[in-house]
Amino acid sequence: MRSAQSVRVLHVIDGLGGGGSERWVWEIVRLSPASLRHHVVTIQPDDGSFVYAEDLAMRGAFRSSGPGALLRFLGRGVGRVATAVGPPSSPGRLDPRWLFESYTAAGWHIGKLLIRFRPDVIHAHTFHGFVYGVAIKRLLRKPLAHTVPASFLQIVDAGFAWAAKRYHRLHARVDLFFTAYPGDLVSAGVPRPKIRQIPAGVDLEAVDAVRAAHDRHATEVRQSLGIRPDAPMALSVGRLHHSKGHAFTLQALPTVIREIPDLHWVVLGEGTERTHLLAEARKLCVSTRVHLLGYRADSLPYYAAADVYLRTGIYEGENISSYYAMAMGLPVVGFETGLETELISTLGHGLLVPVGDAGELSDGIARVLCLRDRGREMGERGAAYARLHLDIRETVDWYSEAYHELASRGPRW
Repeated sequence: MRSAQSVRVLHVIDGLGGGGSERWVWEIVRLSPASLRHHVVTIQPDDGSFVYAEDLAMRGAFRSSGPGALLRFLGRGVGRVATAVGPPSSPGRLDPRWLFESYTAAGWHIGKLLIRFRPDVIHAHTFHGFVYGVAIKRLLRKPLAHTVPASFLQIVDAGFAWAAKRYHRLHARVDLFFTAYPGDLVSAGVPRPKIRQIPAGVDLEAVDAVRAAHDRHATEVRQSLGIRPDAPMALSVGRLHHSKGHAFTLQALPTVIREIPDLHWVVLGEGTERTHLLAEARKLCVSTRVHLLGYRADSLPYYAAADVYLRTGIYEGENISSYYAMAMGLPVVGFETGLETELISTLGHGLLVPVGDAGELSDGIARVLCLRDRGREMGERGAAYARLHLDIRETVDWYSEAYHELASRGPRW
């Protein structure tokens, strides 16, 4: 028999790629106390991009599943019918074949887990995960938590306007919302007592380990990229998507390089804008200073090698990548979005410039890098704050308390 304090949490998420939502699930599972058990199920099958799948599987919290031959055969039929009755799917439209195959396979897998794993709490992440979470809530009356993965502006921009609309219609089905942007949910009619603002989380133990070997990491990264030890290096971390604002950094580079001739810009992340960014870099004659390295599972050595972090998202303030920049003691130059996660304006660990203004961005980068210490004293203000307020283990304890609270509200198996 299960102990009275043991709580089982079923996480339902679209996929396990390298995004922030997926990382939160991984952190929660690996750092949770013994009183919690977790299992993760994805709506989409593993297409080879599931960054956290192997580690979660080793912990007994995930097993990859996908549509079998019969579902794929039926899915092709659904796709042919959908094409015959309507225009081909656009980027913002849900693909009928994908929906049929993924939702049916995920439903079968979730059904088995509901019987075998017997969750006390359902935690729905991302967009399709939210739809399935609400369905489970309706069927079984299990307590349901949902993490809103981004601001509503980001959600709509990413082509998930349909998901944002569902918050207006279905929020009564959710027991607790976790979000970095509570104002969005309030505007959707969600009562404030159901909203919990996620405390930021950084793995300070990992940060300390890299900072302790700072010079070695910085040397190895710079040697691998052909960057001189004394050359200034700017870092951006985020997928190659227009909402991350990398194009504005590219536009700012020629001006900055005229003032700081040996500057290099390193970007960690993958996405649809890679080809466009590379073409623009060649057009602006800065391609030798631009390093698009793709996704890196271990990004901290690159923070160690950098002199300044560029936070150029146009629909967000601080995010998990910029929190790590703070913890690593990097000065930050960011866009002034005015969103609820903003910290630069209060801590002073960097400079804010108008959103989308490449000229002001270039001035901000140059101002930081032209300081005698390249902004290190400025960056240490962020590191001091991170040490006091951004410990990931405290954040996971916060989630643990929420799970136990939710489990006490619902029926036990």
